[in-house]
Parts: sequence; structure tokens; C-alpha cells
Amino acid sequence: MTNQKLIHQVYFWLHKESDLKEFMTDAAPMLGRCKDVAQFIMGTPAPTEKREVVDHSFHVSCTLFFDSLEAQAAYQVDPLHLDFIQKYSHMWKSVKVYDIAI
Repeated sequence: MTNQKLIHQVYFWLHKESDLKEFMTDAAPMLGRCKDVAQFIMGTPAPTEKREVVDHSFHVSCTLFFDSLEAQAAYQVDPLHLDFIQKYSHMWKSVKVYDIAI
């Protein structure tokens, strides 16, 4: 097991704004309950100044912290993660992931 910690940032663009409440209440929190997630933070775009370099277009962002690359790999096949994808993938039109080594 390596000690390489990782931040897994996931950005969701939903099909319908009306799904936002359900997605934030029922769907996305499932990711934070996966056993290998060390920390989970969920949010929406901040009402910051509109600038060319700031992307406010996403609906929900989930930031997950992992203590190792192996923990992140285990998360990918965690039953809760797979259940989340099966139950809720119809809600998003796009998803983008950024993995950051720390």
C-alpha cells in the first residue's frame, strides 16, 4: 500500500435543475458513505465574481479524500459507488473528474 494521498474531485452537470435537491439529498451523499473515503465535501457553485477563468456552469461538486491510491481504487468498485451510478446516472448529462495527488 502506498502512502500517496489523493483528492478525487467530481463535477456534475444535471439534465434538469429540478433534480438538484434530490441529487444533493439522496444521491451524492452515497459517495461519502463509501468505506474508503477519508473525507467527503459536497457543494454547489459559489456566488463569486464572474471571471473568464472561473467555471460556474456545474450543478454539484463532490470532493473525496483518500489516504492511498489503493483506497481510491477500492472506492471505484465499492457497492455504494456502483449503486449510486446505477440509480442516478440518468440525472446527469455530464460528469468530469479531476484526481490530484497530495
